[in-house]
Amino acid sequence: MTNYPLRSLNRFKDSYERRIDQLLERRKEGKRIVGTFCLFVPDEIIYAAGADRVILCGGRNATVSFAEKYLPRTICPLIKSSFGSVVSRECCGVAEACPHFDLVDVVVAETTCDGKKKMYELLDRYIPTYVIDLPQKPESPDALRYYRGELERFKAAMERFTGNTITDEGLRREIRLANETRQLLHRFYDLRRRDPPAVTGVDVLKVLQKQYFLSPGDFRTLLRELCDEVEQVTVNGRHMPRIMISGCPMAGGNTKVADIIEERGGVIVAEESCTGTRSFWDLVDEGKDKNKNPLTAIAERYLKIPCSCMTPNERRVEHIRELITTFNVDGLVYYTLQSCHGYNIERFKVQQALKAEHIPMLAIETDYSDSDVGQIEVRVDAFMEMVSS
Repeated sequence: MTNYPLRSLNRFKDSYERRIDQLLERRKEGKRIVGTFCLFVPDEIIYAAGADRVILCGGRNATVSFAEKYLPRTICPLIKSSFGSVVSRECCGVAEACPHFDLVDVVVAETTCDGKKKMYELLDRYIPTYVIDLPQKPESPDALRYYRGELERFKAAMERFTGNTITDEGLRREIRLANETRQLLHRFYDLRRRDPPAVTGVDVLKVLQKQYFLSPGDFRTLLRELCDEVEQVTVNGRHMPRIMISGCPMAGGNTKVADIIEERGGVIVAEESCTGTRSFWDLVDEGKDKNKNPLTAIAERYLKIPCSCMTPNERRVEHIRELITTFNVDGLVYYTLQSCHGYNIERFKVQQALKAEHIPMLAIETDYSDSDVGQIEVRVDAFMEMVSS
């Protein structure tokens, strides 16, 4: 695939240190910094309280060994990498952890998988940790009421934490801004419908990872510039196997499988994951009904996220079918992290749906190490040959 020299991509790549300096400055100004791990924690509430936010999901192998002094080796690497970034600094005095972990005043967590829930109990010993409880059956009549109540309690907790009152006006403002970001991401994804696209899937993944770290305003500015630039690119080149990745999130620092796919001749055109479409596909109702409480609108939108922690989660299969059609996908790579039981078990349901659509699927279960790179390369080579025939 031709990798076009997009100048605006460099601004994303060079943004880490600037963001660290920005967070340091905001702390000096008295702004509180919230760390999160999951899309089910609504940013709109955090920003309406006058706080800032960074997502702390670990995507690097370097901190896993520190976490294994506290956590079982047989849980997923995302949990271990995330927890290891905290305890490596607190207990081991080493520099492998990311500096932005030290800038967080409080963690807002959520009850998704069992491993994360229990990890949060240990994390609270190092960083104050507030946990939002999620309903697990989003289609049930009581799910919205329960989650709405949890968001009310979270709103009150953020008011206590920041000393600021969260108003309906403030929530509606943040809803509009968050929807603007989601609409820009839709615009960015639409550009990937070209054949071939002007941006590699690996570069797109790195941009998507930055949405969880940069401030929303800075991310929107950079993304708008990137969209403007990509729209001016004239794409020439041969057709390459159009691949969609579906499954676990690929946290910052983790591009192993995406790298292999594109090095072996494919081009990634969509991601059905928390790093991809789940973060922006649905908008929050901005309140055409003026009597509708903004917290209700937020709860309705976030309960649509088709995470494997939900059951029976037919919405995820429907979304995968939609993306396959929209982005003209030739084959799907089903990506799971080791010991992620939810996504591993849900693989069968997705595979059956793809068989009915005659879409080939390759299942890859991996961790953050390089120990299986050679094996994955061989399997991806065979998959590319199959989808190209």
